[in-house]
Amino acid sequence: MTTHMIDQIVERVGTLPPLPDTILRLVRVVSDADSSLSQIVEAVRYDQVLTAEVLRLCNSAYFGLVRRVESLDDAVCLLGTVRVFQLVMAGHARAALGRPQGGYGLRAGALWQHSVGVALGSQVLARRLHLTQMGLPFTGGLLHDVGKVVLNEFVAAEYAEIVRCVNEQRLSFVEAEQQVLGFTHAEVGARLAESWSLPGSIVHCVRWHHEPDAAETAGPLTDAVHLADAVCLLLGIGGGDDGLLYRGHPAVLARHGLSQADLETVGAEVVAELRAVQTLFVPK
Repeated sequence: MTTHMIDQIVERVGTLPPLPDTILRLVRVVSDADSSLSQIVEAVRYDQVLTAEVLRLCNSAYFGLVRRVESLDDAVCLLGTVRVFQLVMAGHARAALGRPQGGYGLRAGALWQHSVGVALGSQVLARRLHLTQMGLPFTGGLLHDVGKVVLNEFVAAEYAEIVRCVNEQRLSFVEAEQQVLGFTHAEVGARLAESWSLPGSIVHCVRWHHEPDAAETAGPLTDAVHLADAVCLLLGIGGGDDGLLYRGHPAVLARHGLSQADLETVGAEVVAELRAVQTLFVPK
């Protein structure tokens, strides 16, 4: 019954368009460890709007490059594939994640800020966990809370009860969602990611980012997104009313030999990198 309800919600929601073919191609190429520089450029080259936006960002005063970037090949060579991928994905996600999510106590732009912070933190942690495909952690982190956008629009009537549970019972929004709705934004987000035909590893991150040890198979990619999410929530990066109720799962920390001090270091890196991204996309 619950699965059927989630499918109905994903099918009926009209607030999120399908991911553009260009973004899907780029995610698949970057997710492939054997992909080449030329394949990454080819994934974007024929999308005029996306190409123009990448070149505009690369030529912004922030990067201060000594010569003008005139092609995608130049952009990738000068900034690197990871940075260009970040620009493309963060820019596209801003339209979908930038609106206020009143049900979660999130002002306009807060969910995007949090999602980019988690994406950056996931990359930092992925390096520590010796993952090699940097596009996967960034994408998993960026889309981990996409289910919130869907639920915020679709089940507005139930949010008064969810917020009451958060405030009166000191539950996290995830716990309150489960109690009131019978499912969570993580489950809805995973179904949406599946409908977009994203790689299974990304779907896994979205589904299990709050409870990585409940998944049938644990994996460092989902662990990285889970810990990055906890770091950003504790730092108040785009978090809602329940931010201080989240912690990195002790078992996840233990299996990777990480400590709270390590997460604090990750947090410092995220704050610095997020400030740079916001300078590009949200000029003062």
